[in-house]
Amino acid sequence: MEREKYNLIYDYYKCHILFGQLHQGDLLPTIEQIGNTYQVAPQTVRNALKKLQRDGLIFVSPGRHTEVIYKTTPSEALQYTQNYYLARKDEIDVVYHIASLLLTPFFYAGCQKLTDDDLMQILSVCREKGSNIVSISMFCCEIMLRAVHNQLINTLFSDVVSFFQFPCMTSFSEESSVEYKEYYNLTVSSCEALDRTGLFQAFSGFQSLTQATLLAFIAEAAKTTPKPEQISFHWQTYRDRPQHCHTLAARMIYGIISGKYWEGKMLPSYENLALELSVSVSTVRRTVSLLRDMGLIHSINGVGNRIEFSPPNFEKLQRPTIQKNIAMARESAEILLAVVKNLVEREFSKLTNEHIQEMKQILSEKKNCCVLDAAILLMDYSMVLYPLSSFFETFGKLSGFLLLSYPFLLNQWREEGSGKISGTIEVLERALDEKNTDLFSEGMSSLLQSVLTQIKQTEKILSSAECK
Repeated sequence: MEREKYNLIYDYYKCHILFGQLHQGDLLPTIEQIGNTYQVAPQTVRNALKKLQRDGLIFVSPGRHTEVIYKTTPSEALQYTQNYYLARKDEIDVVYHIASLLLTPFFYAGCQKLTDDDLMQILSVCREKGSNIVSISMFCCEIMLRAVHNQLINTLFSDVVSFFQFPCMTSFSEESSVEYKEYYNLTVSSCEALDRTGLFQAFSGFQSLTQATLLAFIAEAAKTTPKPEQISFHWQTYRDRPQHCHTLAARMIYGIISGKYWEGKMLPSYENLALELSVSVSTVRRTVSLLRDMGLIHSINGVGNRIEFSPPNFEKLQRPTIQKNIAMARESAEILLAVVKNLVEREFSKLTNEHIQEMKQILSEKKNCCVLDAAILLMDYSMVLYPLSSFFETFGKLSGFLLLSYPFLLNQWREEGSGKISGTIEVLERALDEKNTDLFSEGMSSLLQSVLTQIKQTEKILSSAECK
């Protein structure tokens, strides 16, 4: 987490110097102030500042101050800013939509969990010399997300910020903006009164004001500046190294859930799987070995690999990557559970009669299956409403992490009878028949809560003494 915050701090100050919002001779906030804003250790801030200094953008005077030394003309700054945002023009609305659906519920939940001391910290940031819409918003975001204890949603926030760079266009002035002053005063008064509802209202106002300013800037820039090659938004869920083996395992598990593979079916040879999945044979071998340890594949010497369910080999699965993936599966379930009501309310009315019949077919086939079967296929199907690649990719990653918990949830279902979801399936079917948004939201929430409960149980099993 510190590593991504290091990059976030570096990118933020680099862009805002090149945007012309920080000028030659301006002083950056102190290391302590930056650390408080991003909720990181002083050394993380120092590392980011050292990189900015190596790039010739700032000069760090030990024990004194950090000064911007890069000089840019107004025309250069405007051109850089226009090019930066015009290159993201096609994705801006999509990423705002992603942020609204996924991040906003966690900002709200985090705001309600803030301690009185947290509110006093926000008040202190507001009263700092040079505070502005960016510094206040960024601090609120960081402290609210810290309160919800979900690393996965934090990585999404970091990537959204890196994409937008918390813009504050030259066309915007805190001094002349009546709306800014209104939201600023509401932030201060809410913190003083320990009013979390008022604080979130002010916070939401800051976000809306920033969004409107950016969209107006892009629209104006597009009138005179050619649109450059577009840059897509990507959520970098794996921060340390590529997890090809686990990604492929998730794809093959999806194949089992969706019916491409079934128990008793022989898998293609390693060579054919490598061609089908566009990876090396060694990667396929590692993936099959992982799936074998998970209890989904049985290898037969001289014959091949067959889909065959058995209890996971917990002893062999006691390794950090598995623990991490199950934790991310839990966090994915938490995210989906937090956003499903809002998602259904926004999108349920878009379902055509054909969509409804196909979803009912999914539910009918999964009535007596592991709880994750129905949850994954319904979430996957909901993405057909979003042809936009960035949205599909973001929600697809959440489903992908859930898939890696499938062998464990399947084992619970087969051994204990847990995960029987016929009652929930009937609720969802009735909701589809009646086109009842609230009832469908209730059914999806129940489905995802069952998934979350069983993933938490898996975490306990993997960390228990008997499995070590």
